[in-house]
Amino acid sequence: MGVAKGISMRSKLWGTLALMWIGMMIIVGWGGFERKQMLIDERMAGLKHLITSAHNLAESYVDQVQSGELTREQAQKLAIRNVGELTHDGSYIYIFNNDLKLVWHPKRDAGTDMSNFRDDNGIYFYRELRKVAQPSEGGTFLYTSYNDQKNQNESRLNYVQRVPEWNWYLATNVYITDINATFWRNMMKMGLVSLVIGLIITLVMSWIIRNVLTSLGGDPEHAKQVVQRIASGDLGHPLDLSPRDRSSLLYAIEGMRVRLVSVLGNVSQAGLAISAGTRRIADGNQDLSARTEQHSASIEETAASMEQLTQTVHQNADNAHQARALAVETSTTAGEGGEMMNRVVSHMEEINASSRQVTDIIELIDSIAFQTNLLALNASVEAARAGEQGRGFAVVANEVRGLAGRSADASKEIRALLESSKTKVEQGSAVVSEARQVIQRVVDSAGRMTDLMDEISTASSEQSNGIEQINIAVSQMDQVTQQNSGLVQEAANATEMLRDQVTQLETEIAWFKLERTSPASHGAHSAKTAALSTSQASSDTVSGAAETATAEKEWETF
Repeated sequence: MGVAKGISMRSKLWGTLALMWIGMMIIVGWGGFERKQMLIDERMAGLKHLITSAHNLAESYVDQVQSGELTREQAQKLAIRNVGELTHDGSYIYIFNNDLKLVWHPKRDAGTDMSNFRDDNGIYFYRELRKVAQPSEGGTFLYTSYNDQKNQNESRLNYVQRVPEWNWYLATNVYITDINATFWRNMMKMGLVSLVIGLIITLVMSWIIRNVLTSLGGDPEHAKQVVQRIASGDLGHPLDLSPRDRSSLLYAIEGMRVRLVSVLGNVSQAGLAISAGTRRIADGNQDLSARTEQHSASIEETAASMEQLTQTVHQNADNAHQARALAVETSTTAGEGGEMMNRVVSHMEEINASSRQVTDIIELIDSIAFQTNLLALNASVEAARAGEQGRGFAVVANEVRGLAGRSADASKEIRALLESSKTKVEQGSAVVSEARQVIQRVVDSAGRMTDLMDEISTASSEQSNGIEQINIAVSQMDQVTQQNSGLVQEAANATEMLRDQVTQLETEIAWFKLERTSPASHGAHSAKTAALSTSQASSDTVSGAAETATAEKEWETF
């Protein structure tokens, strides 16, 4: 197994072709020898049939002797005559006895002693025949003899069988040199046929081997090692390919390796970008969470300020109602002191002047109420934009408090002036009889003042309702802010999970070895990859910095 692993695919394929040739030669040799053996068996079958026929004939005469039909001499003569007439394919039968003397031979005299007869190899031929004939079925023996027709020594195959009753040995032989010639002729024919077939198979196999090697692009063991390296995460070993190779298995594997390097490199860069993005998102979430908490605190402060403003507006409305009551009381007092006003016409002029001042103050109060109404409207608008400019509520609240304070001061001045008017009316009540018309005008002015105080009271009520709506809006803003805080926390948790996943992805990608650092031939590729990575990293850094700056700018604007 170890030796087979060290052999290349090219050697294995050509070795297979060589084994085919060896197999064909073995088949040809085996077939030739089988054919030779078949011819020998055919010759042997003919000899055996001839000897068996002669043996049966001799046994029939033995039976006649035993039955008394013939004497032994008569029977042997008849047997010799009849057996001598038996032939097969040029083969004749000769007979010798146990003393190795010829009983009958077509070419030799009877009684010739053959005990010392040897073939050309020095073998005592008849002695060996006597040995192999001992079994009842007889036996075969191969020896070398001179062929008179061909004037050369040739091998002869002998078959001999014994007639035990008479101690005869019936033998025959045949030359087998022609079998060898036939064997070699068959070997030549089969060799030529096998050569033609082998050449055709060799051409086909050569074409197949070249196609297989071209399709593989190299030794499969090399491809196996590369695939094992890729499976183990090492993608930094390029394959040795032919410059014109564009369709082999190794070319496809190299394309897969290059694509994996590219994909994993892009995934690695994407992982780095995602990691940087998650860090920025996490930082932004933390900043957003802190700012959301600040926003929530500001809204709570705004709600508290609006509560104080509501109380102040309620007090302003109560003061307006009290001022209205005082105005009504002033009008009644002026009517009751009509007679006294006749005496204090000069004082009533002062009251008229004071009334004008009261009118100015009331106009001021009206202006303040109008501005307060505008600020309340502005506060409503600010409440609608609470998600972006929450700090504007504090400014509006301060302005409303200032206007409310001015309204309170104006109300105090009104009360002071009214007290002064009351005193002067009391002082001039003695002379009111002479100034009934003036008193009537004072009563009319008090009525107008009452109407103005009604308007102030109505405006204060509207202010109170508007501030209540602002309080509701601020409460809704606080709820939304709390929800935003929860969503920010969920986003932070999701970002943390994403960061963990990115870290795991980076760990998995780090398992792959994308580039080799030692070979100089791949330095340019590594430098290109590094430059690409640096460019992408720089782009990510600049993009991240720009996004961070934009985010900071938006937070500052908020």
